[in-house]
Amino acid sequence: MDIFRFNSVSYGYTKDKPILRDISFSIREGRKTAIVGANGAGKSTILFHLNGLYTQQQGDIFFHDQKLDKKVRKELFRHVGIVFQDPDDQLISLTVSDDIAFGPLQMDVTAEEAQKRVEKYIKLLGIEHLLTDNPSELSYGQKKHVTVAGVLAMESDVFILDEPMAFLDPYGKERMASILQLLQDQGKTVIVTTHDMQFVAEWADDVIVIHQGQCLGTFQARELFGRHDIMKQANLTLPPIVELMTAIWTGNKEDMPIRVEEAKRWLTKKI
Repeated sequence: MDIFRFNSVSYGYTKDKPILRDISFSIREGRKTAIVGANGAGKSTILFHLNGLYTQQQGDIFFHDQKLDKKVRKELFRHVGIVFQDPDDQLISLTVSDDIAFGPLQMDVTAEEAQKRVEKYIKLLGIEHLLTDNPSELSYGQKKHVTVAGVLAMESDVFILDEPMAFLDPYGKERMASILQLLQDQGKTVIVTTHDMQFVAEWADDVIVIHQGQCLGTFQARELFGRHDIMKQANLTLPPIVELMTAIWTGNKEDMPIRVEEAKRWLTKKI
């Protein structure tokens, strides 16, 4: 079942320079969807339409088969949480505790319940020691985790992240990946934009490819990496594991490992 559907959507910051050009695609409920494309392709602009920050200039957007009109868009924040690429765009309070509680309180959650959610999600992310700190004084990775905790605390149906792995160290990436998997296990719809194609290989159920404001198609990761025409057109590069396996694989391409653990198992058998 589709949770979002774009029908011939166009949007531009100026009339003569459209960012999205007659774009159409669907995002399925309960799936892990990666939106990929080169810088300037329109990925972030799509995300801002998904949570109602932007209003399309042409075409229609549907959420659960409801057209996103002014009334539906006003309530969308209750269902869709978004983590911006730059956490400084999202942190607004003087303490980590207040920042995480801010979203739930805007949704008419009681102060007691909001505090319970704060405690729950700082423990999940391992940031209990930051509870009374000023978010503006934290490191980039710490700020990122605070913004993620704030969106988790809203307990939305849809969880959106703009470049979630950007500028995180290996430990931060592992923790982020585990959080995304947890959301999937809870039945959430998770949508990310990313340049990290190995992350796409490891994580995504569906991959929407965007090029110059248009959708080149929706693929499964394994299918996309075999479409060299699409990869080239969208200025995407193969993940390191896929590049390695492509050079040495002699079997059926549909069975070729694209994930790290898959490649390890296959290589171990060959040694």
